Amino acid sequence: MNLYFFSALSGFIGTILIFFFGIPPKIDRDGHDNLICEGENKKEKKRYKIYKKISYFGVLLIAISFLIQLASSINRG
Repeated sequence: MNLYFFSALSGFIGTILIFFFGIPPKIDRDGHDNLICEGENKKEKKRYKIYKKISYFGVLLIAISFLIQLASSINRG
């Protein structure tokens, strides 16, 4: 398999991760519950951190995809 395949695969997986985990609208990053004025939901706070890590991983995969494409084009040209 060549570099173009890994570049395309990395970009595709990164895009899918960002699509699903990029900006979670239903999660409060501070873990606050909207129904309770003074409460903090630890589960929601943990979920936000996981979504944030996955979205950054998606951006990293897309960046790697571009770097592989650049290396492939320099290598051929």
